[in-house]
Amino acid sequence: MKKNHSKRINLILVFVIVFIAIELPTGFFKAKLSLMFSPDDSVIISYRMFPEQFKTFCADGTSSMLLDISLCDSQNTPVPYSLLGIKTNNFTAEIKPKYPVTDKNGRAFVRLIPKPPLIDIHDEKNPKDIPVSITIFAKKSAPAVLNGNLSIPPVLLIHGFQDTSESFVPMKNYLENKGARVFSMDYDANGDLETMADILEQALNALKSELKHKGVLANKANIVAHSLGGLVARYYTCRDSYIINQDVNKIIFINVPHHGTPWAEAGAELLASPFLKELYPTSALYTSVFPGLINRGLNHTIQVANIAIDNDEVVPLPSSSLDFWDINTKIYHIGEEPLDIMSLAKEPFSGETRHRQILFFIPVFEEIWRYLINDLPYPSKK
Repeated sequence: MKKNHSKRINLILVFVIVFIAIELPTGFFKAKLSLMFSPDDSVIISYRMFPEQFKTFCADGTSSMLLDISLCDSQNTPVPYSLLGIKTNNFTAEIKPKYPVTDKNGRAFVRLIPKPPLIDIHDEKNPKDIPVSITIFAKKSAPAVLNGNLSIPPVLLIHGFQDTSESFVPMKNYLENKGARVFSMDYDANGDLETMADILEQALNALKSELKHKGVLANKANIVAHSLGGLVARYYTCRDSYIINQDVNKIIFINVPHHGTPWAEAGAELLASPFLKELYPTSALYTSVFPGLINRGLNHTIQVANIAIDNDEVVPLPSSSLDFWDINTKIYHIGEEPLDIMSLAKEPFSGETRHRQILFFIPVFEEIWRYLINDLPYPSKK
């Protein structure tokens, strides 16, 4: 009996010691008791959001917002160790930490990273943005609501060989009417791939800077690339400098010669374009350059979609495949028989060619929009 009594005393002593060790430096139990007996709506939520200058955030997986949340009572005394609730309205986001708690000074920092799928809302007054809100909850407090806008990442269109950004005008108009912020770029397709990739890098930096001045935070862009433009995008996102930039969210390829084109050698002579020889399937570009880049030439950290037509005059269907990286290809059929090489030589990139007609095909526009607002697969790692 005496032994049990001694044991109980020891347990009480241990409890007291633990209680003192926790309570003296933190005031944890006092704070919990004080909150328990506080009247409803006696706690006030205040917050700041960073970066402060942005009204619109892009759901690219990296453009995050940081909430600095503070709780205090009616006497302006901080409310520590209080569990917060964060609810996103009209969008989804990764929330870190998942269960935020105020510190001993009544503050908590919460990071939100918006992500797709996004709700397709067309507002005639402001078609580019989706109105969203974040609600912050705390015990004994009325909820606090932050209002803002969410957008898909900006879209950059990259044209193909001997073409211009004008080839994308119909698609650009379609995507802008859907609510996307769309940009395009021009480059000299007779140069070298390194220079073309440099121009792409400059275009990405320019669009991010332009959006920043408009209060839109976009760390990454989605790329839609046709033909040679797809190889430019692959090269840029797989060279060493991209490890620093990390500014592409998705690439949507259209009729891209991922494995070269048998017409390249003949086309180089007919069109007086030495660069076309690089697109021959056995050229160094395909046998050593791409295989020597990140993930053998298709970055595994970037979401990818692939579109092709089965009667393309320039890029045979097997050449447009990304099966090596386990990416499926959406295949379309346009028109009847493809043109021959002589017809291509006379007017190589007119609207008559199947290779280019896909850029005016409404079902392709609709598919691309679905790709832009939903998650896509990542290439398998090689």
